[in-house]
Amino acid sequence: MRVWLNLASEPFHNRRAWIAGFGFLIGVCLGASVMLAARAQSFIRQAAVLSERVRQQEGEIRRLRQQIPPPVAPEQLSPLEREALRAAAHLIERRIFPWSRLLQDIERSLVADARVTTIRVAPEESAAVDVLNPGRAPVRLSLTLIGRKLEDVLQVMERLRASGRFRDFRPRKQSLLEGTEEVEYELEVTYFPEPRGSGA
Repeated sequence: MRVWLNLASEPFHNRRAWIAGFGFLIGVCLGASVMLAARAQSFIRQAAVLSERVRQQEGEIRRLRQQIPPPVAPEQLSPLEREALRAAAHLIERRIFPWSRLLQDIERSLVADARVTTIRVAPEESAAVDVLNPGRAPVRLSLTLIGRKLEDVLQVMERLRASGRFRDFRPRKQSLLEGTEEVEYELEVTYFPEPRGSGA
C-alpha cells in the first residue's frame, strides 16, 4: 500500500476557478453599469424632448393669448349686437327653464280642494338676463286654478305669495265650472326661480 505525501511548502489551491468567478462577477457589474448608463441616457433624451415640447406649447399659449380680443362692455356693442345678445340670453333661459322646481313650488302651495290645470310660461320682458348664470331670471306665468270654492283658490294664492317665489299677482278671469260648484280662476304671476322676499 502506497501513501502519498504533499511535500509542497503551501497547500494546493484551485486558482483558476477563483479567478474565473471573480472575472464573471466583474463582467456582471460592468454589464449592469452599461445598462444603467444607457437607460439614464435614454431618460435624459426623453426629458429633453418633453422640455422642448413644453417650451413650444408655452410659446403657443402666449401667442393665442395675444390673439384674444379684450372684453367688450355691453355699452360698447351696437344696438343690433345688444338685441342679438338679449335674444340669445332669453333663448337660453327658455331652454334651461327649471320646470321641475316650478312644479314643486306650486305643488307645495296647493290645498286639498284646489288644483292647477294649465301653466303657460313666458320670459319677463323687463327682466335682466344673466348670460353667465342662466335659469335664474324671473318669468311670467299664466295659471288656471280650480277650487271647490273661491276660498280654496285664494288660499293657494296666499301660499304661493308666502313662498317668496311668486309676486305681482294679476287676476284675469273668474267663473264657475259648468255643471259644478267649483270655481275656475285665471291669473298671471311673476315667478322667481331664485327666492325673493314675500309681498304682492
